[in-house]
Amino acid sequence: MAETGGKSKLALKAAVVSLIATLLVVAVKLVAAALSGSVSVLAEGLQSLLDVFMSILSVWAIRIAAAPPDEDHPYGHGKAEYLSSAFQMLIVLAASALIIFMAVQRLANPREIEVGWGIYAMGFAAVVNIAVITYLRRVNRTAKSAALEGETEHLRGDTLASGGILVGLIAYSLIGWQPLDPIIAIIFTGFSGYYAVRQLRKVIHPLMDGALPASQMEALNKELDSHPEVRGHHRLRTRFTGNHLFVSLHVLLDDDLSFVKAHDIAEEIEAALGASLGGAQVTVHYEPYEAEMVHQAAEHHDS
Repeated sequence: MAETGGKSKLALKAAVVSLIATLLVVAVKLVAAALSGSVSVLAEGLQSLLDVFMSILSVWAIRIAAAPPDEDHPYGHGKAEYLSSAFQMLIVLAASALIIFMAVQRLANPREIEVGWGIYAMGFAAVVNIAVITYLRRVNRTAKSAALEGETEHLRGDTLASGGILVGLIAYSLIGWQPLDPIIAIIFTGFSGYYAVRQLRKVIHPLMDGALPASQMEALNKELDSHPEVRGHHRLRTRFTGNHLFVSLHVLLDDDLSFVKAHDIAEEIEAALGASLGGAQVTVHYEPYEAEMVHQAAEHHDS
Protein backbone atom coordinates (compact mmCIF):
# COMPACT_ATOMS: atom_id res chain seq x y z
CA MET A 1 0.00 0.00 0.00
CA ALA A 2 2.90 2.35 0.83
CA GLU A 3 4.45 1.58 -2.56
CA THR A 4 1.17 2.42 -4.32
CA GLY A 5 0.96 5.69 -2.40
CA GLY A 6 4.50 6.57 -3.46
CA LYS A 7 3.65 5.90 -7.10
CA SER A 8 0.56 8.13 -6.83
CA LYS A 9 2.59 10.98 -5.36
CA LEU A 10 5.17 10.59 -8.12
CA ALA A 11 2.43 10.66 -10.78
CA LEU A 12 0.77 13.70 -9.18
CA LYS A 13 4.04 15.65 -9.14
CA ALA A 14 4.65 14.83 -12.81
CA ALA A 15 1.10 15.91 -13.72
CA VAL A 16 1.63 19.27 -11.98
CA VAL A 17 4.90 19.81 -13.87
CA SER A 18 3.09 19.06 -17.14
CA LEU A 19 0.32 21.51 -16.22
CA ILE A 20 2.76 24.35 -15.53
CA ALA A 21 4.61 23.71 -18.81
CA THR A 22 1.34 23.58 -20.73
CA LEU A 23 0.18 26.92 -19.27
CA LEU A 24 3.39 28.51 -20.54
CA VAL A 25 3.07 26.96 -24.00
CA VAL A 26 -0.58 27.92 -24.46
CA ALA A 27 0.12 31.55 -23.53
CA VAL A 28 2.89 31.76 -26.13
CA LYS A 29 0.77 30.14 -28.86
CA LEU A 30 -2.31 32.29 -28.34
CA VAL A 31 -0.26 35.50 -28.39
CA ALA A 32 1.50 34.32 -31.56
CA ALA A 33 -1.86 33.43 -33.17
CA ALA A 34 -3.20 36.94 -32.51
CA LEU A 35 -0.05 38.58 -33.88
CA SER A 36 0.39 36.34 -36.93
CA GLY A 37 -3.22 35.85 -38.09
CA SER A 38 -2.37 32.21 -38.90
CA VAL A 39 -5.20 29.66 -38.66
CA SER A 40 -2.71 26.85 -38.12
CA VAL A 41 -1.13 28.69 -35.19
CA LEU A 42 -4.62 29.48 -33.86
CA ALA A 43 -5.52 25.80 -34.16
CA GLU A 44 -2.48 24.88 -32.09
CA GLY A 45 -3.33 27.58 -29.57
CA LEU A 46 -6.84 26.21 -29.12
CA GLN A 47 -5.51 22.66 -28.83
CA SER A 48 -3.08 23.79 -26.16
CA LEU A 49 -5.84 25.66 -24.34
CA LEU A 50 -7.60 22.33 -24.12
CA ASP A 51 -4.34 20.82 -22.90
CA VAL A 52 -4.53 23.11 -19.88
CA PHE A 53 -7.97 21.78 -19.04
CA MET A 54 -6.81 18.20 -19.61
CA SER A 55 -3.72 18.66 -17.45
CA ILE A 56 -5.94 19.91 -14.61
CA LEU A 57 -8.18 16.90 -15.18
CA SER A 58 -5.17 14.58 -14.98
CA VAL A 59 -4.12 16.07 -11.63
CA TRP A 60 -7.66 15.61 -10.31
CA ALA A 61 -7.91 12.02 -11.60
CA ILE A 62 -4.58 11.00 -10.05
CA ARG A 63 -5.64 12.43 -6.68
CA ILE A 64 -8.95 10.54 -6.84
CA ALA A 65 -7.27 7.30 -7.95
CA ALA A 66 -4.85 7.49 -5.01
CA ALA A 67 -7.71 7.28 -2.50
CA PRO A 68 -7.82 3.92 -0.66
CA PRO A 69 -10.71 1.45 -1.13
CA ASP A 70 -13.87 2.18 0.85
CA GLU A 71 -17.33 0.68 1.33
CA ASP A 72 -18.65 2.23 -1.88
CA HIS A 73 -15.52 1.38 -3.91
CA PRO A 74 -14.06 -1.88 -2.55
CA TYR A 75 -11.73 -2.21 -5.55
CA GLY A 76 -10.35 1.30 -5.09
CA HIS A 77 -10.70 4.41 -7.26
CA GLY A 78 -8.17 3.61 -10.00
CA LYS A 79 -10.72 3.85 -12.81
CA ALA A 80 -10.83 7.61 -12.30
CA GLU A 81 -7.63 7.75 -14.35
CA TYR A 82 -9.15 5.75 -17.22
CA LEU A 83 -12.28 7.91 -17.20
CA SER A 84 -10.11 11.02 -17.24
CA SER A 85 -8.04 9.72 -20.14
CA ALA A 86 -11.13 8.73 -22.14
CA PHE A 87 -12.75 12.12 -21.56
CA GLN A 88 -9.54 13.88 -22.61
CA MET A 89 -9.49 12.01 -25.90
CA LEU A 90 -13.16 12.82 -26.60
CA ILE A 91 -12.41 16.51 -26.02
CA VAL A 92 -9.45 16.29 -28.42
CA LEU A 93 -11.68 14.75 -31.09
CA ALA A 94 -14.33 17.47 -30.66
CA ALA A 95 -11.69 20.20 -30.83
CA SER A 96 -10.14 18.60 -33.92
CA ALA A 97 -13.49 18.71 -35.70
CA LEU A 98 -13.91 22.42 -34.83
CA ILE A 99 -10.39 23.32 -35.97
CA ILE A 100 -10.80 21.47 -39.27
CA PHE A 101 -14.06 23.35 -39.83
CA MET A 102 -12.28 26.69 -39.24
CA ALA A 103 -9.43 25.68 -41.53
CA VAL A 104 -11.82 24.74 -44.34
CA GLN A 105 -13.42 28.17 -44.04
CA ARG A 106 -10.01 29.84 -44.28
CA LEU A 107 -9.15 27.60 -47.23
CA ALA A 108 -12.17 29.03 -49.04
CA ASN A 109 -11.06 32.58 -48.14
CA PRO A 110 -7.24 32.59 -47.79
CA ARG A 111 -5.34 35.67 -46.59
CA GLU A 112 -1.82 36.88 -45.90
CA ILE A 113 -0.28 36.02 -42.51
CA GLU A 114 2.76 37.16 -40.52
CA VAL A 115 4.77 33.97 -40.08
CA GLY A 116 7.57 35.21 -37.81
CA TRP A 117 5.63 35.05 -34.56
CA GLY A 118 4.20 31.67 -35.47
CA ILE A 119 7.63 30.22 -36.21
CA TYR A 120 9.01 31.35 -32.86
CA ALA A 121 5.97 30.05 -30.96
CA MET A 122 5.92 26.63 -32.63
CA GLY A 123 9.64 26.14 -32.11
CA PHE A 124 9.31 27.07 -28.44
CA ALA A 125 6.31 24.75 -27.97
CA ALA A 126 8.06 21.79 -29.59
CA VAL A 127 11.16 22.13 -27.40
CA VAL A 128 9.15 22.46 -24.17
CA ASN A 129 6.85 19.56 -25.04
CA ILE A 130 9.73 17.23 -25.88
CA ALA A 131 11.33 17.99 -22.51
CA VAL A 132 8.05 17.34 -20.65
CA ILE A 133 7.32 14.13 -22.60
CA THR A 134 10.79 12.78 -21.76
CA TYR A 135 10.18 13.56 -18.09
CA LEU A 136 6.69 12.01 -18.04
CA ARG A 137 7.86 8.80 -19.69
CA ARG A 138 10.67 8.42 -17.19
CA VAL A 139 8.28 8.94 -14.27
CA ASN A 140 5.63 6.62 -15.71
CA ARG A 141 8.05 3.71 -15.93
CA THR A 142 7.64 3.64 -12.15
CA ALA A 143 4.20 5.24 -11.60
CA LYS A 144 2.37 3.28 -14.34
CA SER A 145 -0.41 5.89 -14.42
CA ALA A 146 -3.11 5.83 -17.11
CA ALA A 147 -3.61 9.57 -16.62
CA LEU A 148 0.09 10.26 -17.22
CA GLU A 149 0.01 7.99 -20.24
CA GLY A 150 -2.91 9.99 -21.64
CA GLU A 151 -1.04 13.21 -20.83
CA THR A 152 2.01 11.93 -22.71
CA GLU A 153 -0.08 10.90 -25.71
CA HIS A 154 -1.77 14.25 -26.21
CA LEU A 155 1.52 16.10 -25.65
CA ARG A 156 3.12 13.91 -28.30
CA GLY A 157 0.32 14.78 -30.70
CA ASP A 158 0.76 18.45 -29.84
CA THR A 159 4.51 18.23 -30.45
CA LEU A 160 4.01 16.57 -33.80
CA ALA A 161 1.51 19.26 -34.79
CA SER A 162 3.79 22.08 -33.58
CA GLY A 163 6.73 20.68 -35.52
CA GLY A 164 4.68 20.20 -38.67
CA ILE A 165 3.18 23.68 -38.47
CA LEU A 166 6.68 25.08 -37.92
CA VAL A 167 7.86 23.43 -41.13
CA GLY A 168 4.74 24.63 -42.94
CA LEU A 169 5.20 28.23 -41.80
CA ILE A 170 8.79 28.18 -42.98
CA ALA A 171 7.60 26.85 -46.35
CA TYR A 172 4.91 29.55 -46.47
CA SER A 173 7.53 32.24 -45.86
CA LEU A 174 9.50 30.91 -48.84
CA ILE A 175 6.71 30.43 -51.41
CA GLY A 176 3.92 32.71 -50.12
CA TRP A 177 1.07 30.33 -51.13
CA GLN A 178 -1.87 31.41 -48.94
CA PRO A 179 -3.86 28.10 -48.89
CA LEU A 180 -0.83 26.38 -47.36
CA ASP A 181 -1.63 27.66 -43.85
CA PRO A 182 -5.14 26.11 -43.52
CA ILE A 183 -3.98 22.92 -45.28
CA ILE A 184 -1.28 22.51 -42.63
CA ALA A 185 -3.89 23.03 -39.90
CA ILE A 186 -6.10 20.30 -41.37
CA ILE A 187 -3.27 17.78 -41.78
CA PHE A 188 -1.82 18.06 -38.31
CA THR A 189 -5.16 18.35 -36.57
CA GLY A 190 -5.96 15.05 -38.28
CA PHE A 191 -2.84 13.50 -36.72
CA SER A 192 -3.95 14.74 -33.31
CA GLY A 193 -7.35 13.12 -33.83
CA TYR A 194 -5.68 9.84 -34.82
CA TYR A 195 -3.66 9.69 -31.61
CA ALA A 196 -6.79 10.51 -29.61
CA VAL A 197 -8.69 7.60 -31.19
CA ARG A 198 -5.78 5.23 -30.53
CA GLN A 199 -5.56 6.21 -26.85
CA LEU A 200 -9.35 6.02 -26.49
CA ARG A 201 -9.35 2.44 -27.76
CA LYS A 202 -6.57 1.62 -25.32
CA VAL A 203 -8.47 2.79 -22.20
CA ILE A 204 -11.79 1.20 -23.17
CA HIS A 205 -10.42 -2.28 -22.32
CA PRO A 206 -9.81 -1.64 -18.59
CA LEU A 207 -12.98 0.44 -18.35
CA MET A 208 -14.88 -2.64 -19.55
CA ASP A 209 -13.11 -4.80 -16.92
CA GLY A 210 -10.99 -6.49 -19.57
CA ALA A 211 -8.63 -9.31 -18.60
CA LEU A 212 -4.93 -8.88 -17.91
CA PRO A 213 -2.56 -8.81 -20.92
CA ALA A 214 -1.58 -12.13 -22.47
CA SER A 215 1.95 -12.00 -21.00
CA GLN A 216 0.59 -11.73 -17.46
CA MET A 217 -1.99 -14.45 -18.07
CA GLU A 218 0.83 -16.69 -19.29
CA ALA A 219 2.86 -16.00 -16.12
CA LEU A 220 -0.19 -16.76 -13.99
CA ASN A 221 -0.91 -20.09 -15.71
CA LYS A 222 2.77 -21.04 -15.58
CA GLU A 223 2.81 -20.49 -11.83
CA LEU A 224 -0.32 -22.60 -11.38
CA ASP A 225 0.99 -25.43 -13.56
CA SER A 226 4.26 -25.55 -11.63
CA HIS A 227 2.63 -25.86 -8.20
CA PRO A 228 2.86 -29.52 -7.02
CA GLU A 229 -0.47 -29.49 -5.15
CA VAL A 230 -2.61 -27.97 -7.93
CA ARG A 231 -4.47 -30.61 -9.94
CA GLY A 232 -6.38 -28.11 -12.03
CA HIS A 233 -8.15 -24.77 -11.96
CA HIS A 234 -11.14 -23.05 -13.51
CA ARG A 235 -13.31 -19.92 -13.28
CA LEU A 236 -10.20 -17.77 -13.67
CA ARG A 237 -11.15 -14.10 -13.72
CA THR A 238 -8.77 -11.16 -13.93
CA ARG A 239 -9.12 -7.40 -14.12
CA PHE A 240 -7.02 -4.34 -13.46
CA THR A 241 -7.68 -0.84 -12.19
CA GLY A 242 -4.77 1.58 -12.36
CA ASN A 243 -1.84 -0.06 -10.56
CA HIS A 244 -4.09 -2.65 -8.90
CA LEU A 245 -4.47 -6.15 -10.37
CA PHE A 246 -7.21 -8.50 -9.22
CA VAL A 247 -7.35 -12.28 -9.77
CA SER A 248 -9.93 -14.82 -8.62
CA LEU A 249 -10.07 -18.50 -9.46
CA HIS A 250 -11.11 -21.97 -8.28
CA VAL A 251 -8.21 -24.37 -7.58
CA LEU A 252 -8.65 -28.15 -7.52
CA LEU A 253 -6.78 -30.00 -4.74
CA ASP A 254 -6.65 -33.62 -3.55
CA ASP A 255 -9.88 -34.79 -1.94
CA ASP A 256 -8.17 -36.31 1.10
CA LEU A 257 -6.57 -33.05 2.28
CA SER A 258 -7.81 -31.69 5.59
CA PHE A 259 -9.65 -28.39 5.59
CA VAL A 260 -6.73 -26.70 7.34
CA LYS A 261 -4.14 -28.12 4.92
CA ALA A 262 -6.21 -27.13 1.88
CA HIS A 263 -6.57 -23.63 3.33
CA ASP A 264 -2.81 -23.34 3.86
CA ILE A 265 -2.13 -24.46 0.28
CA ALA A 266 -4.66 -21.95 -1.05
CA GLU A 267 -2.88 -19.16 0.81
CA GLU A 268 0.46 -20.32 -0.61
CA ILE A 269 -1.02 -20.18 -4.11
CA GLU A 270 -2.43 -16.71 -3.50
CA ALA A 271 0.99 -15.45 -2.37
CA ALA A 272 2.81 -17.10 -5.29
CA LEU A 273 0.39 -15.74 -7.89
CA GLY A 274 0.45 -12.28 -6.34
CA ALA A 275 4.25 -12.24 -6.43
CA SER A 276 4.37 -13.46 -10.05
CA LEU A 277 2.12 -10.55 -11.08
CA GLY A 278 3.97 -7.88 -9.10
CA GLY A 279 1.64 -7.61 -6.12
CA ALA A 280 -1.77 -8.60 -7.51
CA GLN A 281 -4.66 -9.18 -5.11
CA VAL A 282 -5.50 -12.87 -5.53
CA THR A 283 -8.53 -14.73 -4.18
CA VAL A 284 -8.48 -18.55 -4.36
CA HIS A 285 -11.47 -20.81 -3.76
CA TYR A 286 -10.32 -24.40 -3.29
CA GLU A 287 -12.32 -27.50 -4.27
CA PRO A 288 -11.80 -31.30 -4.01
CA TYR A 289 -10.59 -32.56 -7.37
CA GLU A 290 -12.48 -35.89 -7.63
CA ALA A 291 -15.74 -34.44 -6.31
CA GLU A 292 -15.53 -31.55 -8.75
CA MET A 293 -14.89 -33.91 -11.67
CA VAL A 294 -18.00 -35.89 -10.73
CA HIS A 295 -19.97 -32.67 -10.43
CA GLN A 296 -18.83 -31.40 -13.82
CA ALA A 297 -19.57 -34.74 -15.48
CA ALA A 298 -23.05 -34.70 -13.99
CA GLU A 299 -23.64 -31.12 -15.10
CA HIS A 300 -22.44 -31.93 -18.61
CA HIS A 301 -24.60 -35.04 -18.77
CA ASP A 302 -27.66 -33.10 -17.61
CA SER A 303 -27.11 -30.41 -20.27
